Amino acid sequence: MRLREPVSSDVQTTFNELVRRRTGGAPVAYLTGHREFMGLDFMVSPAVLIPRPETELLVEWAIAWLQRRQRAEVVDIGTGSGAIAISLAATIDPSHQVTASDISATALAIATQNANTVLSPPQRERLRFVQGSLLDWRNKPVDLILANLPYLTPDQIAGNPDLAAEPEVALDGGSDGLDLVRALIERAPDLLVDDGAIGLELDPSQMTTTNSLLQHAFPGSVISVIPDLAGHDRHIVMTRA
Repeated sequence: MRLREPVSSDVQTTFNELVRRRTGGAPVAYLTGHREFMGLDFMVSPAVLIPRPETELLVEWAIAWLQRRQRAEVVDIGTGSGAIAISLAATIDPSHQVTASDISATALAIATQNANTVLSPPQRERLRFVQGSLLDWRNKPVDLILANLPYLTPDQIAGNPDLAAEPEVALDGGSDGLDLVRALIERAPDLLVDDGAIGLELDPSQMTTTNSLLQHAFPGSVISVIPDLAGHDRHIVMTRA
């Protein structure tokens, strides 16, 4: 529609730089600075992992679980851009409270800005952010623990050029991808209420091991697996017996 109009040198420079970065492997979300998740607009940068559509399934499970509860305390571990926690705060009953944590101050700054932009004032009141590692900062009971922790192995990261632009600290889960998951499950029994629940996003190859970890930490609990949109096992969820 504006084909005949001249393009300024500033616009040309910006366009050429965006093309250069995209051909160099930079994800579109980092170029635009935004990514849609659960119908909400999230600001993203190379300091945080880009929210994935499959993670929406974990949020949907959490929403359904919370509909059967009153006054639940929810924690989102490794919140990154805040996608999980903010989507919950925008949807769940006002009686519930959500705490989102991350070890990265930069990630928390982005998540806080997203919360302030995306949520209404009443929704924002039910969400708080904490800087800390896993559950080390928590000393009160928890009803629901959600976590999309780093779960890839170094070989998986090196073998996927699409991940090169994303923060390694949000991807690398150690030699088998489960270093942080093990540590979280080991700490969780001390804080999770008797009929509380845990929801984790993982690689399909990690389901059997994680199932064993959860059964050992929470004997007799009900554990199930949720496939992603491609049919791959992606989330493991547990309700404490």
